Amino acid sequence: MKEIKEEYHRFRKWQENPIHYQDSHENHHCCNCGVDMENNYCPRCGQKAVYGPITWKSVWQGVMDVWGVGTRSLPYTLWQLIWRPGYLMRDYISGKRQVSFPPVKMLLLVGFVALLIDNLTDPETVQTAAVTSTGIRYYLDVVFNWLDVHYAWSFLIAFCYLIIPVWSLFREAPKYPHHTLPQGFFIHVLVATQFLLVTILVYVIAFFLFPKYDGEYFGGFVFLLIIPLLLLMDYKQLFGYNWWGTLWRAIMVVPMALLFFWALVQFGRAFLRLVEHGMGKQFWEFVLMGIDGAVLLWLVMEIVGVINRKEWRHSGLWQVVKRPVLIALILAVTSSACYYFGCQGALAGLYHIYIGLTTL
Repeated sequence: MKEIKEEYHRFRKWQENPIHYQDSHENHHCCNCGVDMENNYCPRCGQKAVYGPITWKSVWQGVMDVWGVGTRSLPYTLWQLIWRPGYLMRDYISGKRQVSFPPVKMLLLVGFVALLIDNLTDPETVQTAAVTSTGIRYYLDVVFNWLDVHYAWSFLIAFCYLIIPVWSLFREAPKYPHHTLPQGFFIHVLVATQFLLVTILVYVIAFFLFPKYDGEYFGGFVFLLIIPLLLLMDYKQLFGYNWWGTLWRAIMVVPMALLFFWALVQFGRAFLRLVEHGMGKQFWEFVLMGIDGAVLLWLVMEIVGVINRKEWRHSGLWQVVKRPVLIALILAVTSSACYYFGCQGALAGLYHIYIGLTTL
């Protein structure tokens, strides 16, 4: 039992700080620019201090460098995405990027592998449907068909809906407070890569162990069980809240992301209606529904901000509730307008999205 605890503590230390740098403390002569040095890399040109003779291993590394596999950067980054994902995200956005593979490039490579595996195991799943629509809808259908095949971009777009909710919910995190929206983008690029990688691993294992079962069963297993657990682990390691603080924030990410999605969809429908038919009644209904969703999201973000900042400890009651109350009044106006014009408000839309997701 004591040995298990020691191994666990050793693993926890590795999770928090896996990299240890050491200088060679030997005299080197740079083969590139001729500088004498004692470090691992030349201070003038950056070339590695010690280069051995060119061998067949060098040839293999040169070929693999095209895909980022020649060094330990890509395999090591993928390994860390499995065992210390939240700490890796914190390292990257805080500036420790030398040993991490570029996130967007890594996502595309993992997506390419996922597409290749899908094509080998079930070629019919990567065939696009024929596009029969016309006008602007034709281009939208082309984009959606393309995203249906290119998993990396689909995952990235899906997780981009989490950027604003996570930014709002974890703004006062103890380990990494006040992260920015651009940092949130790279956080969720790494999250998308992690989920795509886990999906590949689960699918491959299931394909070889249970070849008679439908792949959709294991896809549902990943999304309903594994992905929420990974999100919880990612956010806990990254932001440093305790399990309860991470759990309720991770749960709140889902409805906030759906609200963001709802508002964008309505504004997109309004734009499509404007292009095709001009400013008619439906155009203004879509705009109104989008505004209602944006205001509801704003209200939720404001309430979350009050909870995160614990403003009641140093401010009066009115100072704490005046902004949420004002936004709630605006929401009452937009929701009443939606009801008056017979269109669907954000709360009703959120309910229908939830029903749709539960019946998939």
